[in-house]
Amino acid sequence: MWITRKYEFDNEAQSDSLIDALPHDSEGNPIYKHNVSKLGYITKTAGEYDEDGNEIVAPVVGKMFAVDVCWYGQPLSSWDAYIVWPSPMGIHTFGSSSTRIEYSTTYCQLFPDSLYCNPPEPDSYFRVV
Repeated sequence: MWITRKYEFDNEAQSDSLIDALPHDSEGNPIYKHNVSKLGYITKTAGEYDEDGNEIVAPVVGKMFAVDVCWYGQPLSSWDAYIVWPSPMGIHTFGSSSTRIEYSTTYCQLFPDSLYCNPPEPDSYFRVV
């Protein structure tokens, strides 16, 4: 069973300490089935640039280093302190529909009052004329 979870760290080195603790062979190659995706510092607001590519307005970048993991089996509890729950599924997803369903289901169990879990009825935002 594959389970997707999202994490934020103070910096990349902090995330690397947990990634490096996952099983590796004697040459340092990963021997785990988990899919670890380092997203880095996520852009919150895009920058603006002129036609020559010169920056006019700097982008606004988040302060936390983001990592998504598609766990093969249960997520490791050593990662629990860093878990975050962006409204599904944030800026990145893994390809499996079953992991998206599992994440969305768990999200709605944790945040049952969120708009994501309680979308408005079509008549309240769409009106046919």
